[in-house]
Amino acid sequence: ITMEILFNIAFYTIGIGLLCSRIVYVIEHFSIGFLNPLVFFLFPYFPGLSLAGGVGGALLFTLLYRAKKYPNGRIFDFFSMAFLAALPVGFLGQGLLLGMRDRFSGIFMPIIFLITLIFFVKILLPLNTRGEIEDGSLGFLFVVVFSLTTLISLIVRANNFIGLVMQLDVILLVILLIFSIIMLLVKEKHISLKKPNRGDN
Repeated sequence: ITMEILFNIAFYTIGIGLLCSRIVYVIEHFSIGFLNPLVFFLFPYFPGLSLAGGVGGALLFTLLYRAKKYPNGRIFDFFSMAFLAALPVGFLGQGLLLGMRDRFSGIFMPIIFLITLIFFVKILLPLNTRGEIEDGSLGFLFVVVFSLTTLISLIVRANNFIGLVMQLDVILLVILLIFSIIMLLVKEKHISLKKPNRGDN
C-alpha cells in the first residue's frame, strides 16, 4: 500500500470521525439551532465534538472500508498509533487553554497516554513487526486502553454517578470497550466466532 493511498484513507477516516463526533455531540446536547446546516457543520464557530463518537466512527470506517483488498488490520494499527501519539499533546493543549482548571485531564491524562505510547512503541510494536501479534490487535488494544482510561477519568470527576451512566458518551465508551476486548480475543485466537463442526470435539 502506497503513502498516497494511506493518505487518502486517512483523509476519509478523519472526515467520518469528525462527522460522527459532531453527530454524537448534537444528540447529547440537542438544540434547535443545530438544525441549521451552517451551525451543524461549522464546529470551529459553534464548538462541540464527542471524542468517543469520533473514535467509534473512525474505528468502524477503518474496519469496514473495502474499496480494494487493503490490509485493514495493519491500517487500523497505523492510525491507532498515530492517534495515540496525538492524545498527550491534545489533552495537554486543552488543559493549558482552560488554565489547568481540570488537572486530571490536563496533567494526568497526558502522562497516562504518553506512558501508553512508550509501551506500545517499545514493547508491542516490535512484537507486531515480528508477527507475534496479529494485525489489528494493536488498534483494538489501543481502543481498550483509551475507553477504559476515559471512563475512569469521567468516573473520578463525576458529581452525579447516575447522571454519568446515562450520558451517550459513556454508553459509547462501554460499547467500544466491550467490542474491542472481544475483537482482540478473536484476533489472538482466544475465542472463535465460527460455529464448530459436528465432527469436532
